[in-house]
Amino acid sequence: MGGLISAPLSAAGTCLGGCFGSCLATSCCKLAGSGTVSSVQASRCILIWLQAFITALAVLLASTAEQWLPWTCGKLDIVGMGELGVCECRADSKCWFDQLIYRTEASGVAVFLALVIMSVSGCAEGAARAYSVAKFMAVVVLVLISLFLPNTVWTVFGSWATALSAIYLIAQSIVLIDFGYTWNETWYKNALEANRRQVGSKGYRMWLGGMILSSAALVLGALSMSIYLLVAFQDPSSRAVNVCAMVLSIILLIVSITDWCEHGALLTSAVVMAYTIWLICESLAVSPNETFKLPTWAGLVLCFFSLFSTVIGSGFGGQETPAPQARAAGLMEVEAGEAGSTTTSQPEEASSPRMNRSEAWQFAAFCAIHAAAALYVASSLAARTGPTTYALRVSAIFISLVLYGWSLVAPMVLTNRRF
Repeated sequence: MGGLISAPLSAAGTCLGGCFGSCLATSCCKLAGSGTVSSVQASRCILIWLQAFITALAVLLASTAEQWLPWTCGKLDIVGMGELGVCECRADSKCWFDQLIYRTEASGVAVFLALVIMSVSGCAEGAARAYSVAKFMAVVVLVLISLFLPNTVWTVFGSWATALSAIYLIAQSIVLIDFGYTWNETWYKNALEANRRQVGSKGYRMWLGGMILSSAALVLGALSMSIYLLVAFQDPSSRAVNVCAMVLSIILLIVSITDWCEHGALLTSAVVMAYTIWLICESLAVSPNETFKLPTWAGLVLCFFSLFSTVIGSGFGGQETPAPQARAAGLMEVEAGEAGSTTTSQPEEASSPRMNRSEAWQFAAFCAIHAAAALYVASSLAARTGPTTYALRVSAIFISLVLYGWSLVAPMVLTNRRF
C-alpha cells in the first residue's frame, strides 16, 4: 500500500522538478539574451555599470563574509570538505575579506578580457551591443565557481593585481590630462563668450578668475601634501621620489605658461600636479618600508570619475573639441576634426546599426581599460605591499609626467599633424 501511494508522489515530484528546472533554465537563457543597446555611448555606459556592479558585489560579499561563510563552511565540514576553497580561511575575517575581494574582481577581469578577445576577433557587435544582462550574470557565475578554488590562486592574483594596477594609473593619467585640457578650453571659451555678449568685462574676468583660483587651489594643495609627506616619511627612497616628481611637475607647469609653449595651460598643469601627488600617495600605500594609508573611497571615486569621463568625452576616443587646441589625445596621435563636422558626424556614428572597425577596436580598448580598473579596485580594497609593486607605481608617476610633457611639445614637434 505504501508503494502505491509513494510511487505516484515520487513520479509527480520528478515531473514537477523537471518542469520547474526546464522553466528556470529557459528563463535564465532568455534573461541572459536580453539587454541590447544601439549606440556606442550606450555600450560604454554598460561597461561603467558592470564595473560598478562588480565593485559593489565585491564589497558586499567581503563585508558580510562573517554572516554567511561560517554556516556554509560548517555544512561542508560535515561531509569532510570544511577546508574547500575559501573555507580554508577558517575564522580569519581578514583572510575572508581579501579572498572574496580577489575572487570577485578576478571574475570581473575575466569578463572584460573575454570582451576584449571577442571585440578583436570579429564579434565586436555582439560583445558591445548585445547580451548586456549576460555580462552581469557571467560575473556572478564566475564568483560562485571561484569560491571552490584554493586560496593560493587568489593570493597570487592579489599580488599581481596590486602590481599591474600601475597600468591603470598610467591610463588614468591620460584621461585626467585630457580632462584638464577640456576644463581649461571650456572655461576659456565661456570667458570669451561672456566678453562678447556683455558690454563690460565682468563675466570675462569672473571666468578667468575662476580658472586662476582653481589652479591655485590645486597647486597649493599638491605642494602642501608634498611637504607633509616629506616630513611624515623618513625613508630616503620615498623622499627622493617625492622631490623629483614635484620638481618635474613644477618645471612642466612653468613651461606650459610660457609663450614658447603655445598649447600649454595653467589649469591643465595644476590638474597634472594634483594627480602627481596622488600617484605619490599611491606608491607610498604599497611601500615595503613605510606605508601610507589612503582612504579607499577616494581612490574609488577618482577611478569611477575617470571611467565616466571617457563616456562623456575625455580621453580614449571621447568627443573631440575644436582645433587648434592641443589635447592629451595627441598622446595617442588621434587627429581632431573641425567643430562643425564633429557635431554632425557624432549622431550618425552613435545611431549606426553596425560597428565599424574603428569602433570595434575602441570598444576593445575600453574593455582593456576596465580590466585594468578592476585590478586597481582589487588593489585598493585589499592591497599587497612589496618592492616590485612599489617600483611599478613609482614608474607610473614619471611615465605620467612624461606623457604630459609630450602633450605639450607634440604639436610643435609633429608640425605635419593636427591635434
